[in-house]
Amino acid sequence: MKLQRSDPEIDTIVSRIRNDELDLQPEFQRGEIWDLKRQQRLIDTVLRRWYVPAVHIVETADGEVVLDGQQRLAAIRSFYDGEFPIDGFIDPLSESVSRLHGLRYSQLDAGTQRTIGRFVIPFITLSDYDPAEPNELFFRLNQSYNLTPPEKRNALHGPARDQVKGLVREFESNGLLTPKTVGFNNNRLAYDDIVARACVSLQFDTLRKHINNAVVEDFYRQNQGFSEHITDALEQGGKALLQEILRSPDRIKFNKGTLQTWLVYCAWAPRQTGPLPDGLLSQFESMRLAVRRGETETKNLPRAIQSILALYDDRASYRVTDVSSVLIRDLAIHVFSHLLFDTEAGKQTISLIRELENGARSPQQMIADFIENVQWGSEFLESSVR
Repeated sequence: MKLQRSDPEIDTIVSRIRNDELDLQPEFQRGEIWDLKRQQRLIDTVLRRWYVPAVHIVETADGEVVLDGQQRLAAIRSFYDGEFPIDGFIDPLSESVSRLHGLRYSQLDAGTQRTIGRFVIPFITLSDYDPAEPNELFFRLNQSYNLTPPEKRNALHGPARDQVKGLVREFESNGLLTPKTVGFNNNRLAYDDIVARACVSLQFDTLRKHINNAVVEDFYRQNQGFSEHITDALEQGGKALLQEILRSPDRIKFNKGTLQTWLVYCAWAPRQTGPLPDGLLSQFESMRLAVRRGETETKNLPRAIQSILALYDDRASYRVTDVSSVLIRDLAIHVFSHLLFDTEAGKQTISLIRELENGARSPQQMIADFIENVQWGSEFLESSVR
């Protein structure tokens, strides 16, 4: 790998960004996550003419992309665009900076703009590299930045990462993965993490394996990608889930664990028990909340429904990522769908429903024993309904 240093001025850098000559968000980057204070400290550093660490650039067939330094360059671009003012009271106080407090770039006098524009930020450009070398350098440069596991995985170039990115982009564009729809954003690549874990579960065809960060990263590193029928199933599941969300008269509140559960369920259930019933999600969520609040009308619900909704509710906020919680949530939706919408029952769930209605033992113990006895969640995508 060859590395070449250059010393462009900020005016030149901003011009290259605006002209799309420099890509600030290649696939392995984190998105723009610096808060206002960090951005203002960077501009303060420039105004004091201190040192800004080198930005690392990778030459690709499509142009130049930022390997390391995205947050710095994005902050400078934002300042030039007038998105935030100077903080003139950052310690140690500087009289020359304090007099600029509250001013945005366009409000600065020509001399100060010139001072900022002529500030040099070192660039290190990488060329003639092996595919793994930029990624390894990215990891080493960012070891002190506490990257989240999804952010680290996102630097692993390969088919699995690209497939996940493609699904996330599709779900964002069709409206499924948006803060308005699911209740949280893609900060620190939350969406990518959910989709990646769902894909791995479907690829392994089991909910009985703990899909932790190490398992997902190991799959990414195998460089084999997900089977086409897996990504197709998740794509169709995402569309089905979006329709269920849109049908709901009330806003559905997800967390990462419950969103992953519904996404996976919507991928496997239509292939095993028939099309998702219209209103499954909204009915499930409204009754779950009613059971949680102990509303009077829930007392007339079948005991089996009350039991599985209460247990789902517990495992939606407690030990969310445990294998037992994943299995319980998936089974709860399946049982609820059968009881209220008469979808086909699989893996001996009729016997579980009868036992829950009988109430001879605690529902939690009955469900735990059932999950183990029938190996619920194994071969859940590929197997036929039993």
